[in-house]
Amino acid sequence: MNTEVYYLEEKNLHDVARAVSSRLRKGDICIIPTDTVYGIVAIDDFQDAIRRIFEIKKRPPERRLIRLIGSLDAVCNYTEQKVPVALSKYWPGPLTIIFRDRVGGTVALRCPDDPFLRLIFREIDPEVLVAPSANISGEEIITECDTLIRTFEGEVPLIVCLKKVLEGRQASTIIDISEKRWKVVRQGALRIDVE
Repeated sequence: MNTEVYYLEEKNLHDVARAVSSRLRKGDICIIPTDTVYGIVAIDDFQDAIRRIFEIKKRPPERRLIRLIGSLDAVCNYTEQKVPVALSKYWPGPLTIIFRDRVGGTVALRCPDDPFLRLIFREIDPEVLVAPSANISGEEIITECDTLIRTFEGEVPLIVCLKKVLEGRQASTIIDISEKRWKVVRQGALRIDVE
């Protein structure tokens, strides 16, 4: 597979967002920068693409994927729970919330704060993205483009890079509100205490 590489700049945000969206709507996988770290993304409805993400990342199948949503309206498609007022002030932002889903399990949702992602969501509306971090499962988060390309070239059709290194970037903070007692699953880019 040939991998196209785009370097994201202010002047080409719209063009690159259209290129990514076009690939995603065909059921492809792309690697893009988010407001936290690089993510491997696919539209949630494409099960083959989701299976491929697990293969590429070497991710255990029991580890479910975070979903990125373009607006709070998408929450009701996955859960009957509401976003608590105490947490809603962090959305959009680097906070993933685990809700009870409609079939007795859980679902992890995040509403990112990123102009590039907002353009993609506008193009694919009303779709939702699965978006685990762009690294091999269990390995360090990848923060610079050369490593990203070396790791995933030939595995995905399109990679979007930033020219700068994502130094100091952390994955999102994850809070589980699926039970009565909330739990911080991962302290990440956002520091939250639920005690």
